[in-house]
Amino acid sequence: MRNSRPRAKRQARQYISKKAEYDGHEFDSLTEMAYYKYLKQDQAVKDIELQPAFQLVDRYEVECKRCSGTGKLPSARTGNPVNCRLCKGVGRREKPGIGYTADFRVTYIDGFEEVIDIKGGPVSRDFPLRQKLFERRYGKELVVIERKGKEWVRK
Repeated sequence: MRNSRPRAKRQARQYISKKAEYDGHEFDSLTEMAYYKYLKQDQAVKDIELQPAFQLVDRYEVECKRCSGTGKLPSARTGNPVNCRLCKGVGRREKPGIGYTADFRVTYIDGFEEVIDIKGGPVSRDFPLRQKLFERRYGKELVVIERKGKEWVRK
């Protein structure tokens, strides 16, 4: 038996963060800017790279769904085979892969390097997967940091 009441639309998750500018850099949130200031004061920090980009999954090819990999489709008008417009007659399509941009890459005086992501609120639904892909690909831990009161806490 069907419910006569229409199902409520699902609200999109919204993360409200205020962009901030400091020291000639633009930050995605005030929390990120505060952690940058914290890093600048740390004597053990040698270098701070903002917004480092990483490729988690390389570009790859898949079989074209429209022509089933043949590269040809019958013309609607004549019925003769014509090149598929989706894959341009090749039969394969290239997909972009997956990229990830962290908040900071910090290098310390002793040469140790860590990649840091600042979380000022709830994590997005895809973040745990991106974190695992990053750690698998680069063999480093992706450090997640939150602010609890006046302290920075590593998760």
